[in-house]
Amino acid sequence: MAYTEEEITEILLDAVGKAIKRDPATLTPDLKWDDDLHFKSVNGMKVCGLLNYKLKITVPLTMLIECDTLQDAVDKLVEMVQ
Repeated sequence: MAYTEEEITEILLDAVGKAIKRDPATLTPDLKWDDDLHFKSVNGMKVCGLLNYKLKITVPLTMLIECDTLQDAVDKLVEMVQ
């Protein structure tokens, strides 16, 4: 199934919100994983699991680790689902 960038952004923000127990409405794509969200690897595993389920693809944790911002992750996810 093809997803738009907006749909992927919404799915990612929802997954990140669940992983860090924060309202997804307070998240924006320009937030940095480390500096702004204080993201830990266990959070990354939760996000990957949620993305795998929602997008029906395998999202490796290493892909998230390489990203600086949430938008970077959206861009990579867009490439993965096309």
